Amino acid sequence: MSLVLPRAAWPVADRMMWDALHKKAGPFDDPGALAHLRQTSSKTLEACYARWMKWLETTDPDALFTPPAERATLARLQRWLDALAHTAPMSRLLFVDGVLRVLRATDPDQDWTMPQRLLAGLKRAAGRGDPARKQGRILSSEVLLKAGLTQATANADAAPSPLKRMICQRDGIMIALLALLPIRRRSFCELTLGQSLHVSESEILLSLSEDMTKTGVPWEAAVPHQVEPILRRYIEETRPALLSRGDQNHDILWVGKKGEIIGQDYIGSRIGGLTLKLTGKRVPPHFFRDAAATTLARMSPESARLIRPVLAHSGFRTAERHYIHAQTIDAGRDYQMLIKRLKEGRS
Repeated sequence: MSLVLPRAAWPVADRMMWDALHKKAGPFDDPGALAHLRQTSSKTLEACYARWMKWLETTDPDALFTPPAERATLARLQRWLDALAHTAPMSRLLFVDGVLRVLRATDPDQDWTMPQRLLAGLKRAAGRGDPARKQGRILSSEVLLKAGLTQATANADAAPSPLKRMICQRDGIMIALLALLPIRRRSFCELTLGQSLHVSESEILLSLSEDMTKTGVPWEAAVPHQVEPILRRYIEETRPALLSRGDQNHDILWVGKKGEIIGQDYIGSRIGGLTLKLTGKRVPPHFFRDAAATTLARMSPESARLIRPVLAHSGFRTAERHYIHAQTIDAGRDYQMLIKRLKEGRS
């Protein structure tokens, strides 16, 4: 059974509310309260709201006959949280925050004090998510770069067929490029020749427009020299060969066996599986960002300041967190070496 109620099945009041919130500005009227959201952010809110609607339809269908904002009573939200008890604290926070964001936008004059207190409690419970999820899986960017280059060169050369060689090259280049330019998965998958990736004789420039970044700030960087030659070869030779296998004609950078556009889920799974094979640790695309931040933070305080522009963050909180984490790692290793020397001195 589906956990969400598709928007087409929502009550008329909810569909009208959603359309009004996302209405673009016209010559004589203002935009909706959520019209500024990027498509991905809007889809996330829709998924949260659709889950809320499905729960209401299943457990409290009479509530669907009341105005959308009036349904979010404290008692009803707490019952929904009980039903979500099997999910992670961060997931519960995401669901409730998404629903309240939609409802506050549609009726900002309603008293949201108690739901906001509930949300604050969820934020405290969620913290920064489950830290164990990343333990032991944040490798250095150097290790990831080496793994990617090995896959794109030596492993590709040893592939048993031309097709497998091309796929090895593509996969290795993806890993190596992410190791040095750890952009977000959506932006990485949407890279397009001539739009967000510009190839000239002297360089390959990666250029993300404001709608491709989480902060809404354009971001630009030249592809580093360690990856530029193999990426150029993929663009000029490997990618066209794959396109010809399926008679495809488009400008998306990353393509499948027959030149088809490959999606975020495929790329995420592919990179995770390959990093596990190559390094012994499954490293999904988003962890490349943690790898870059920790690698920079461990180099020096000056290098730590690069975390913000490299990751296209709007603030310094992430850089500070990774710097503290790196200092903790180094302190632990220094302590272990000291204990080892003391033990050796006693023997």
